[in-house]
Amino acid sequence: MKPQIFGWQHFTYLGIFVVLSVAGLIVAKIFAKDETVQNIILKSTAIALLIAIVTNRFSIVFKGANPDWVQLIPDSYCGMSSLVLSMAVLIGKRDNAVLHFVWFIAILGGCITMVYPDFIGQNESIFYIPTISGLLHHSIAIVLVIMLFLFNHITVTYKKWYCTVIGFMAYITVGAFLIGAMGKNDAFHIITPMLSGTPLHTWVILPIYVVVYGTTLAIFELVRKKRSHEDIIG
Repeated sequence: MKPQIFGWQHFTYLGIFVVLSVAGLIVAKIFAKDETVQNIILKSTAIALLIAIVTNRFSIVFKGANPDWVQLIPDSYCGMSSLVLSMAVLIGKRDNAVLHFVWFIAILGGCITMVYPDFIGQNESIFYIPTISGLLHHSIAIVLVIMLFLFNHITVTYKKWYCTVIGFMAYITVGAFLIGAMGKNDAFHIITPMLSGTPLHTWVILPIYVVVYGTTLAIFELVRKKRSHEDIIG
């Protein structure tokens, strides 16, 4: 029987992921006090994420009878965000502009996919390479984003709002290129909805994302001001 959403294989994977992630993050928080050690952990996790997303893309390339090399370029928000996030941590500086775009979409997309992995039933086994690598890159992306905050590698602020605009424009540009020049049927849900039978195209997702992201930034600012006020009083 193929793995199913909310089936035993899905819940088993979720359980293992949550236990290992929480345990690893707690250990890292307690013992990784030195900045050098923190950077090693961050970059090691970024390498693991890069391996997972590259493996996923190659598995999709060779999924059919003939290799489809266009599939090597991620054409989904989560896939591209896993690639961008891993590279931003590996070669970018602390608190770089790319992180300010990609962190939210990576953790949001990762969490949604962990709860509702619509690709989980593509084979009889959850260990089918496109399936397990897809689950892994979403999972590792979530952990890596949490580590960014755990090690103060990013400071979220509304002053970097423009990073989201530039980032989304880049995604849509890549999507338009894949559709117009490379002959793909869709990319980044420009043509087809994220969930079949819903209106969740990019043009619907984008304003929803802006509202959710803007609310998140406001919460970060309120928490920061409250802490600053408490420090002054204290």
